[in-house]
Amino acid sequence: MKIIEAVIMRSALDDFSRCARQLGIFGFDLSEENCTLQDHHQRLAVASERTRNTTARLKVDFAVLDQETKPTVHAVLESVHPDSISIFKFDQDTRPGSATNRTAIHP
Repeated sequence: MKIIEAVIMRSALDDFSRCARQLGIFGFDLSEENCTLQDHHQRLAVASERTRNTTARLKVDFAVLDQETKPTVHAVLESVHPDSISIFKFDQDTRPGSATNRTAIHP
């Protein structure tokens, strides 16, 4: 499995929800994206052109099967135009201390 993390504009949340439904993704985590001080100053400079709600960014995380990763990322890029998108390997069977997570070192 893969975890996909996308940073989107708050105004694109409806587009993401619609895209997720079409892809069969019915559950995802949503959180406010933390910004750096530089980002904050850039947002203040743009504040006269846009409202805070349209410039706020959200992070969405969801899981997909390995074979669905490429088409899912492509659909999200086309539909939502995220600021960034990341893909992480997720092995649901690996737990800390389990036999599959240990590495044997032989001299």
